[in-house]
Amino acid sequence: MPLVAVQPQAGTVKDASEYSVGSYIDSDKIRYRSVQGAGAQPQVIGGWELKFTDTMLGKVRGAHQWRDNSGNEYLAIGSHRKLMVERSENLWDITPTEPITSLPSNPVTVVNTEESATITTSSPHNLTVGSFVYLTGLTATGGVTVGGGTGTFATNPLTTTNGSTIVRITLSSHGLQTGDFVVISGVSGAQNGIPDSQLNAQHSVYVSSTSEFLIEVTTSANASGDVGGGAINYVLFLQSEVLTVLNTTSFTIACDPASSSATGGGASGEIIIELPAGLESSTAQAGYGTGTYGMGVFGAGGEQLTSYDARIWLLENYGEDLVAVPRGGSLYRWQLNRSQRCVVNPATDAPTQINYMTVTPEQFLVLGGCDTGSGFDGLLVIWASQAQGFATGDWTTSATNTSRSLRLGAGSNIVSIVPSSFVTVVFTDASMHQLRYLQDTVFIYSQDLVADVGIIAPRAFAKDSQTGGLVFLSSNWQFYKFQNQSLQAIPCSVRDFMRDEVVTGSQQAKICGVGISQFNEAWFFYPASGLECNKYIIFSIQENVFATGTFNRTYGITGEAYPILFSWSEDSNYAEAYLHEKGNSAQGDAFTAFVEASPVDLNVGGGEGEVMMDVSGVVPDFQSLSAGGDLTLITRDKPNSTAVNNGPFTIGPSTERVDVRVQGRQLGWKFSRTGAPNTWRLGKMRFDINATAGRRE
Repeated sequence: MPLVAVQPQAGTVKDASEYSVGSYIDSDKIRYRSVQGAGAQPQVIGGWELKFTDTMLGKVRGAHQWRDNSGNEYLAIGSHRKLMVERSENLWDITPTEPITSLPSNPVTVVNTEESATITTSSPHNLTVGSFVYLTGLTATGGVTVGGGTGTFATNPLTTTNGSTIVRITLSSHGLQTGDFVVISGVSGAQNGIPDSQLNAQHSVYVSSTSEFLIEVTTSANASGDVGGGAINYVLFLQSEVLTVLNTTSFTIACDPASSSATGGGASGEIIIELPAGLESSTAQAGYGTGTYGMGVFGAGGEQLTSYDARIWLLENYGEDLVAVPRGGSLYRWQLNRSQRCVVNPATDAPTQINYMTVTPEQFLVLGGCDTGSGFDGLLVIWASQAQGFATGDWTTSATNTSRSLRLGAGSNIVSIVPSSFVTVVFTDASMHQLRYLQDTVFIYSQDLVADVGIIAPRAFAKDSQTGGLVFLSSNWQFYKFQNQSLQAIPCSVRDFMRDEVVTGSQQAKICGVGISQFNEAWFFYPASGLECNKYIIFSIQENVFATGTFNRTYGITGEAYPILFSWSEDSNYAEAYLHEKGNSAQGDAFTAFVEASPVDLNVGGGEGEVMMDVSGVVPDFQSLSAGGDLTLITRDKPNSTAVNNGPFTIGPSTERVDVRVQGRQLGWKFSRTGAPNTWRLGKMRFDINATAGRRE
């Protein structure tokens, strides 16, 4: 009884008939990798663990990791509802806000027994459903009090730690949530080296317990201890989520059931309005309260695109500061103080409607697709004077600065700008261009690369960790590699499969590429027949093959030590940040990985599928198989015949042979394992095959 090796070629193929490919036809959570000169074989990807336990409100579509000049690590995360920053496993809210403004007299209206209150503002609010406001100073109306109030702290409420900029503040039953605001006054003199001016200010808080919250100041404490003395006052601004937008000056928030219908709240109410929530998903439907906020100066509105796109955050570090753009909106800066929110760019000559933003290695802040003095120009590229951009004049070309602008000659909108090796690549929806820094003239110029190759989404690219080149998905669904100023199309075995699953023209802006540097891979997450990214494609740059799989991940970045990917789920409004390729489990839980081989003819006795065959045994070949998995043998009489699943048969780490009784002319197989840890690498499968008397009819 001869043993026949069935050795599929590496790579998952979806765009050809199963019978014709001679490779793998389906996979999930595996990669194809060569080890020590052996050919590329399927092996399980690494596991994933939470980076921190705090959760992020909304669908994450932007992230950036960097270090300040002292080496402290930060991770900025942008969702369609919030912009936050993580340091030391604590997630702080840095979403931009407007200054404190007064509410009109009696701005609160409630209806008996209803659990919502209508708030009226003095001027247009520009809010959208799901946005947040912060209220204080309102008196009870119909038995309901919304927002925070005022008071005096107990003696020595401030706790400092020597060498730290974090101040712990004690306030029993404070009722705050992370991101709420406290305005402190009455601190007299420096407190353990911290100037009173840094304490007597407005702070966005991080809540550590029901009786304690944290703020950050600029100056590190020079001693540890409880300080502050007495007579320190506070004003608390408590957050409320906007439930409905009634008109330009009124909206509703949740509240306790009203005991009567009434209008009130007094004359001392104040409000802080946060950058309104963007769209969770793209839509072509325009209507009041549905447009993406931030299109223009904060609070001004304005539209530059022909459709309403899901919010995507563009995040970079500029020196040690964070610069941020909600795509289609204004430029903001955050200067490392976790108690202070992002601030809109005060430069009056800077664009306020921006399709894309990046920072080049030469420290040029570059914007693409911007408003001008005469309207929006989707092909305009403008950059501030080198290492500048936040003072009036930094964006105006002059003989004494390095600010310049240019207009691209192809495409209709700039979609992405990506610093690559030696050049910065500018993608439109239909073309590719490059920016290069000429040090001798301190100038950047543009050169067309390809007139017919654009990019399909703002983040549909990944960096090649070995060469610094790019792998990207073009607007015509072709994968390309750009390296050393050379563009090369990548033959893709899953291109049509991916394209057919994505709702073209609707959610494709969510497609996100991530470089996995440990394995020199480019991962692309995409929304398959739905609204959120739930599947992925892996391109192995080293092996030049593709793999497919499923993951609920909306966004990811390469990360310093591990890739950082952000989850979503159908039953939660919150996202979690995971370190991938870490461990071999799903945060300690089991996960499933499988690979399925294409059907091949059983050719013992000659012919191509001419003779019916009996399979009486399987001799498996695995490396690092952590525990038993399931092998299913899939047989067919003819390529278009109904497949018959035989098994599953258990394969363990010490399994030498599995006896089976399977008959067919074509044989495929699938190996799947669910477990924690989950590790295995497939070798060469051999089958004990004999011809029977049956021949093809």
